[in-house]
Amino acid sequence: MQFEWSHGKLNVNFTPCGRKRESMICKHCGAETEEGQNFCPNCGEALVEEEIIPVEQPDVPVEETAVEIPEDVCPEQPEQKPKKKIWKWVLLGVAAVAALAALAIFLLSQLGVQIIRPNNVQVKDAYLVSDEKAVQQADVVVAQIGDKELTNAQLQIYYKMQIQDFLSYYSSYLSSIGLDYTQPLSEQASYFDPELTWEQYFLDAALEMWQNYRTMGLLAEEADFTMSEAWQEEFEKLPESLASQAEEGGYESTQQMVEEILGAGCTVEDYAEYIKLLSVSNEFYATQYEKLAPTDEEIDAYFKENEALFTESGVTKESGLVSSVRHILITPECEEEDAEGECSLSEQEWEAAKQKAEKLLEEWKNGEATEESFGKLANENSDDGGSNTTGGLYEDVTPLSNYVEEFLTWAVDMSRKPGDTGIVKTDYGYHIMYFVSGEPHWEVEAGTMLLSERTTAMIEDAEEKWPMKVSYRKIILTALDLG
Repeated sequence: MQFEWSHGKLNVNFTPCGRKRESMICKHCGAETEEGQNFCPNCGEALVEEEIIPVEQPDVPVEETAVEIPEDVCPEQPEQKPKKKIWKWVLLGVAAVAALAALAIFLLSQLGVQIIRPNNVQVKDAYLVSDEKAVQQADVVVAQIGDKELTNAQLQIYYKMQIQDFLSYYSSYLSSIGLDYTQPLSEQASYFDPELTWEQYFLDAALEMWQNYRTMGLLAEEADFTMSEAWQEEFEKLPESLASQAEEGGYESTQQMVEEILGAGCTVEDYAEYIKLLSVSNEFYATQYEKLAPTDEEIDAYFKENEALFTESGVTKESGLVSSVRHILITPECEEEDAEGECSLSEQEWEAAKQKAEKLLEEWKNGEATEESFGKLANENSDDGGSNTTGGLYEDVTPLSNYVEEFLTWAVDMSRKPGDTGIVKTDYGYHIMYFVSGEPHWEVEAGTMLLSERTTAMIEDAEEKWPMKVSYRKIILTALDLG
């Protein structure tokens, strides 16, 4: 699942002349609400959940004066014709408004007026605290969904997992996206959302991760879903497994290992609860995924309904297959290189590679001639370093995949049948091909998109039923060893 975030903005509830509006706009869903309502009738969110930051009173006393606004101060304005904009003055006006706004905020703060900040991940510039403080506030509840609560210590685990998965996936691109995990994440702007720091970005992702799993867990409870016996047995072994890992790692206790890896304040119980929730959610989601799987008729109807969009993306009923293939690459042997170390292959060298490929294919056909024996032959003879340890296997090859043209054309051919073989020449050499399986490209794409829409709708309905409430100002994070 995968996610995008939007950050709420404070809605002013007064007209420019000071009259109170009869209604206000919900910052969560955009619906109009009536005066005096505390909760949005459309989405159920609290209409005033921003946290108020008190500002210290100045030493100089300020005389409070009540100002009454006469009814005729704000008469209805006559409709005016639009005027042509003179951009020089418009830009100057924008700058002036910005300066006045900054001055107004300063003056208000000096007068002791309370300033409201939106209750989202940007409410704090940094969340990192000392280990001592993290332990003290470990059990503070910072989020709630239904009757389920999330503490700082539990949130720390989701935060750690988000960063760990991210670093694993983007390990080769960290410098390109400007992430230096040796420096404070709160001092670096996120590549994917420059309005957020990396710390805020990962925190937002951690909260969404908990929301996804917690919501799925609530659906599981509602359906009286129980975990499989195999998983329950594994879960019962978790304490013993953690203790064994702690001993092997040289830790004094399991608790010490959990804190050093996940963060100060985290407990073995917190980690066990995290594992349990993920397992229940994943198992339940798998059952729902199967139930929501569309039929062939539904896939066909969905494709027809959205055929224009699929065609724009290069997906048609004639575009080919999504296939799995195995191959053995035989590259020509260069007998003599030029002064620059490059080789211009001769016809004889190409012919020798072709004969070797044909001989290997014939050898396979005269043997067991199974997929397993082909894979073994690939591991022993293929020059393709990307697949000569996996039996020459390439999966999910689509007509839009980035493979050599001749290789791709053979692999996605609509006429292919399991067990088909052939020899294909490319600039890399001769490929001995073995076709494992395949499905029409359009069916795979349409089925995947339709199923995605259904599962997304299921999750969104559940999240609307059980909205997540977050107290961002209560959140604290502790330092992690990301090396």
